[in-house]
Amino acid sequence: MDRAGVEETAQAAIRSLRARRNPGRAEGVRQYFKHAVVALGIDSPTLRQCGLDQVKRLQPSWTLAESVALCDRLLQEPEMEIRGLGILILHGFRKEFGLDLLQPARRWLATRLDNWALVDSFAGMVLSPILERYPTMAETLRQWSRARPLWVRRAALVTLVPFARRGTHLDLAYGLVRQHFSDREDLMHKAAGWLLREAGKTDMPRLKSFLLEHGSSIPRTALRYAIERFSAAERRALLEATRPLHAFKEPGQPPKRTGAHGSRSRRSSPHRPGPRRPA
Repeated sequence: MDRAGVEETAQAAIRSLRARRNPGRAEGVRQYFKHAVVALGIDSPTLRQCGLDQVKRLQPSWTLAESVALCDRLLQEPEMEIRGLGILILHGFRKEFGLDLLQPARRWLATRLDNWALVDSFAGMVLSPILERYPTMAETLRQWSRARPLWVRRAALVTLVPFARRGTHLDLAYGLVRQHFSDREDLMHKAAGWLLREAGKTDMPRLKSFLLEHGSSIPRTALRYAIERFSAAERRALLEATRPLHAFKEPGQPPKRTGAHGSRSRRSSPHRPGPRRPA
């Protein structure tokens, strides 16, 4: 592997992106996230095109090893877009992905990928393709789902989203979701609800049965995400049937309701670097 070539490519990419800085849009990105982020203000279509251009130039002479090294180098930078470019370039070499990529992936999730936008993009662009080729990766996802770092846990669930959407790996998806009913992190409840919602696209009766079976133990955030595609009447009925026990007051007092409609604004969930609403 040509390490000097990797560093030269990284430096050129960093300079190119920083030259495209848009301070106004960057401020909007910073306000969008609940926690501090460093952003250049580059829009997603522009960033994707930069990634495609890099992959087109590098693929004829580079191997997966160089793309991993480049991703590792770009993930060291503070700006979201530069780290997102590393993910995009690595995704361009997905046909060469193997299970050995899971080791650096786990390290990046624990130390370099520190917001839901980057983690979700990484899960969809890097981890999902590995699971597609190697179903035995399911055991790794079970382990990651129980990990201490938040972003490792979230990646375990988000990796399954495209599969749940197609009706595959549903047993694994439902099993992992159950582990996070008591998770303290709201971002895990959102990920669980997102995964359930996608699982319902091909088997709505199974989703409904799951929600009724686990009832009040399901976090309300997860439940509202999960029931999005039910009718308004079904959403109301599911919210009523799964009200947490603590929502009830003492006898003689009216019950405390946790919500009546179960709807929220539609949120897209593309697997790409760049800010979007967390799922």
